[in-house]
Amino acid sequence: MEIYIEYAFLENFLYDLVLLWLAFTAARVKMRGWKLALSASVGGVFAVAFPLLSLPQTLSTAVKMAMGALLCMLAFGQLRTKKQWGKYALATALFFAFSFGFGGTLLVVYGPLSIGEKVPSGLVFLGFALLSAVGIYLIKKLYARRAIYSRIYACTLIAGERKIVAEGFYDSGNLATKNGVPVCFVSPALLYDLLGEEILKAEGQVFDEMQIATLAGEKTTRLYLGEIAVKTDEKTVCAHAYFAPSKNMIGREYTVLLNARIVEEREDAVD
Repeated sequence: MEIYIEYAFLENFLYDLVLLWLAFTAARVKMRGWKLALSASVGGVFAVAFPLLSLPQTLSTAVKMAMGALLCMLAFGQLRTKKQWGKYALATALFFAFSFGFGGTLLVVYGPLSIGEKVPSGLVFLGFALLSAVGIYLIKKLYARRAIYSRIYACTLIAGERKIVAEGFYDSGNLATKNGVPVCFVSPALLYDLLGEEILKAEGQVFDEMQIATLAGEKTTRLYLGEIAVKTDEKTVCAHAYFAPSKNMIGREYTVLLNARIVEEREDAVD
């Protein structure tokens, strides 16, 4: 069987490069291209040279694990503080997780095809690339959801004698006001529960109106005056607010789009 060393090196270099990039991306560790390339190069050389060694199975596994940890260390750089060691440990764990996960998946997919003959490297790398694309997509979705949940606060909407506890999303871009009063956008269902059908349908109960821009152009929306209490990590902020119905909250993790002026307000905050 003829083996081309340069092809074997390039193949393993690409595998290690992608695995390192995925692990460091998932661990939120800043990367430098040349360090990743250097580490992947060392991994490529190791993959070519390792089959030449004759080691017991247990020792062989230990050496491979140690090499994986070394590759992550080369790509990571300095390890001085506990935080850096923690990030390195997380990146290394993710590197092994991606390696084992991808390796196992590829074995399941291509195992039946490899009986009696080797699966072409190009086909294996194509499967690896597809799995990597899925991994990147899932990582981005995970952090996007984490970013959303980090800005969701419990809030209480008050209208007359009625109170409703809901989850509100802090949107720094929502600076809408009417007559100096901040406007919070609320899902239609929540607004219905808060005000009741008789108020929503009664023209005399509309305290004000405002123009908002949409993709279809400007439209007039009704505003209902009330109060809102937003519980942040530090304080509970209370303020008068207008509630405007918005269908954009349907199907989201929250039912209220908080006004930035309310969340950032601290003068009226209470413990």
